[in-house]
Amino acid sequence: MSRDTRTLIGAAGLACIACCIGPIIAVLGAIGAATVLGVAVFGVVGALVALLAVPVVLTRRRNRCQTSEPAEVVPIAAPTARPASERRR
Repeated sequence: MSRDTRTLIGAAGLACIACCIGPIIAVLGAIGAATVLGVAVFGVVGALVALLAVPVVLTRRRNRCQTSEPAEVVPIAAPTARPASERRR
């Protein structure tokens, strides 16, 4: 390949880049803007869900046990250890 041919190919490549760089940057900018918008919307929706869920959770925790008398004590037998020969298989 001669030097003139390489120069012509290089000039054509630069012309292609100069022509197409605007739309490429526009597409990348649109993708970035959509990403920022999506993250913002997701954050706002998450914050709203959290704000609506906090009172419900706090109310359930406060109302969990409303008895005024202590629970009845139930005796439980102590566990026993059996030798390996007596265990079921």
